[in-house]
Amino acid sequence: MMFGIVQSEIIKFKHTFSMKLILFAPFVTLLLGYFLSGSSIQYAAYNWWCTMIFPMIISIWCSDIIKKEKNTEFQNILCLPTDLGKIWIGKNIAIIIFLFVANFFMWIGCTVFGYFTTVNITPLNGIAGCIFLFLTSIWQVPFIMFLSDKIGYLPAILLSFAANVLLFSVGVGKTCFFLNLYAIPARIVCPFFGIYPNGLLLENDSPLWNTDCIIPAVIISLFLAILILAASTILFSRRKYYE
Repeated sequence: MMFGIVQSEIIKFKHTFSMKLILFAPFVTLLLGYFLSGSSIQYAAYNWWCTMIFPMIISIWCSDIIKKEKNTEFQNILCLPTDLGKIWIGKNIAIIIFLFVANFFMWIGCTVFGYFTTVNITPLNGIAGCIFLFLTSIWQVPFIMFLSDKIGYLPAILLSFAANVLLFSVGVGKTCFFLNLYAIPARIVCPFFGIYPNGLLLENDSPLWNTDCIIPAVIISLFLAILILAASTILFSRRKYYE
């Protein structure tokens, strides 16, 4: 049942701009890295990906999947015999799959470009950084979807993207960075990409090379993702009572 729901949600994106972003977003990021940094393309591309491009596509995908339903006043799903909670979870899984695939393509692109320019970040560090970036960003999926449902497509995108850009690096160098969910991805990718959130290289004695905080940060992010998903699922499943 859930597989069919997820498959249906993915099909809804077929031949849309949002689907093209899976390849287009990493490609544009790599071009930016190349034109702005030349042989240091990996540093620049991964930095652009973490701070700007990835947050943008999260916002677009999560808002777009809700916009498609709001265009029909949710009639396409309200009339289904399937529990609304399962549909909501299916939508979340579909977006999470998109995010994983986009990060995979980003890693492939950065690795290939690195061998044609300069390998600043090893393939192992690259894939580790992308995976941890993905895992610590999952909580945004149900949050932005719920936000889009309540305040609309464009406001949700702008608010989410602004929060990512403004809060991404706040408190990264402090031990209490866990209190800022947006800063967790910025902090735990530092040891793998070897750069600060502002794109500057980490010094050899920088405390941001420390990897001890990674597992706790991932656990916190995933726990909150489950919590937000559970809460938003309950709220969405009640839609039939007030629509």
